[in-house]
Amino acid sequence: MTFTARLGGAALFVAAVVAAAALVHFVVVLLVPIVATHDAYARLAELAPPGATAPLPRAGPDERRFSWDDPALAGAFCRYNLSAGPLRVKASVGRAGFASLSFHTRRGAVFYALTDRAATHGRMEAVIVTPAQLRNLVAHDDEDDPSQDLRVVSPTVEGFVVMRAFSELPSLYGAAADEVKAMTCATEPPTP
Repeated sequence: MTFTARLGGAALFVAAVVAAAALVHFVVVLLVPIVATHDAYARLAELAPPGATAPLPRAGPDERRFSWDDPALAGAFCRYNLSAGPLRVKASVGRAGFASLSFHTRRGAVFYALTDRAATHGRMEAVIVTPAQLRNLVAHDDEDDPSQDLRVVSPTVEGFVVMRAFSELPSLYGAAADEVKAMTCATEPPTP
């Protein structure tokens, strides 16, 4: 066997090992969120029950409870379970700084987001529904007076909503925290 043939066989072996390692890595990265038990939803469950708005702890230099923590952003959240009906989320945005609402699945994936630029009359508002609840709401809509609600379809029955408000200066953090704590999440009765 010549040196070139042995070198070609070794290169093929190394390429196969690298390809197998890449495939295993890819599968593990995709499976971790599915099998993780202490995900964002579980950590939020420790702070508040479903339907209640609760402030997120402020990020500090020694502690970051969540990967999205930023000390300049005040945050609040509410967890939801749509099995009892749609969830109406309301948030006032009276300050001049940036504010946002993000809608997350049970596993933490963002499926919709709003910023203060989408606010109407100083308020962001949305109704989170399942696909079946959306069909039911649309079937009961008045054709002459259609609903003005922003209806957001959740891919999961459980999830959470996070409101964030930017604090331009450390002295303005209290105002941003008050703004996010005023977010409300209320389950609406299902349409008959």
